[in-house]
Amino acid sequence: MRGFIFLCVSCLIAPAALYSQVPQPRTARDSLARADSTARADSIALVRELEGIQPQPDTAGRTRQQTSTNTRLLPDVSVVGDMIADLSPDGSTQEGEARLGIREVEVAIQAAVDPYFRGDVFLGVSDEEGISIEQAFLTTTALPFSVEARLGRFLMPFGKQNQLHRHDLHTIEHSYVVQDFFSPEGLKGTGVTVSKVLAPLGFYQELQLSLVDRIGERDGSLISPEPPNRDLGGLGYAARLRNYFDLSQAANLEIGASALTSEREQPLLTAIPDNGDPAIEINAYNQRQSVIAADVTYRWRPLQQGIYQSLILQGEVMQQRNPEVTIPENLGPTGNRVGAYAYGRYQMTRRTFVGARYDFVEGAAGNDTNTTAGSGYIEFFPSEFSKLVAGYERLKRGGDNALNRFILQAAFSLGPHKPHPF
Repeated sequence: MRGFIFLCVSCLIAPAALYSQVPQPRTARDSLARADSTARADSIALVRELEGIQPQPDTAGRTRQQTSTNTRLLPDVSVVGDMIADLSPDGSTQEGEARLGIREVEVAIQAAVDPYFRGDVFLGVSDEEGISIEQAFLTTTALPFSVEARLGRFLMPFGKQNQLHRHDLHTIEHSYVVQDFFSPEGLKGTGVTVSKVLAPLGFYQELQLSLVDRIGERDGSLISPEPPNRDLGGLGYAARLRNYFDLSQAANLEIGASALTSEREQPLLTAIPDNGDPAIEINAYNQRQSVIAADVTYRWRPLQQGIYQSLILQGEVMQQRNPEVTIPENLGPTGNRVGAYAYGRYQMTRRTFVGARYDFVEGAAGNDTNTTAGSGYIEFFPSEFSKLVAGYERLKRGGDNALNRFILQAAFSLGPHKPHPF
């Protein structure tokens, strides 16, 4: 009897043992379980590795390293280099009269300060100006009603191209109306600007209001009886309204209007003694200067060939408004002046663009100093971090002979350079 029971048990166990030794096909559930086990092991190994690099507490309960390993506290740092080669036949036309030079190196430091502000600092380094604060401002991120404000020094939201640095332009330099009315680097202001996106008429609009210490940089050689901003009315006030329209899936149109006004020092024909201190000579007088402007930009970029073809047509017109002569010795600009430019840029290939611009700036009242210029450019982008530009310009100022200019530009960016205003 015992032999019979042993034989039955052996018959039941033997097939199971043999089956376990034969390779069985894996089911989907088996594969998922094995993958999950492998992923879990990798995750555990990663956690162990991270734990290994964390500062370990010492016997006193303090960390061995007091330096933080949290990279979120480190700001984004980027550097932009802007190099120029002036091959004009009649000599260099650059500020420092160098044929080959570095026009500027820009260092940008940008990061979120806290849940309420973002900070941006741009330092410009050049042979002519040394180290200067190009921009330094806080941007609010939590104001009600989707209002955004900037506090500090910034490129003024006036006109279309003024909010771009020179190395970000599609041309090598700012238009002559911007250079003559403001400065070669555009118009900057120190104060506050507030912007709000609106859509009351069914299309995109943005209103920007600015209050700054003064319009334009101060000329230290001009001494006026009192600072232009002594009264609140002498501060700089500016406004800009942008209107954006989608014409089709491949084309859009932007129309903008801007205005600004402030007191500015204007030179005198003959210096006069200061009544308070006769040793000081007053060579400037404060008078109000205003500028109104209108701009239009047309963009075309087909949906399927957008990385190979595109077109931009852009134009701006500005009028500088100056009062008539109020004192006999006043030499500063009087009456009104008009300046404008028209620009076009076409994309030939994925990395190559061609462009052309025409400039006109009216001279000061009573002087035949109108400025006209026609220029052409070809841009090549090896990548999004570098740019090569070759430009030719024929410039004529007043009765002077026309000047032919040949300029090459090379610009590069290191680090996480932020996108530019649209």
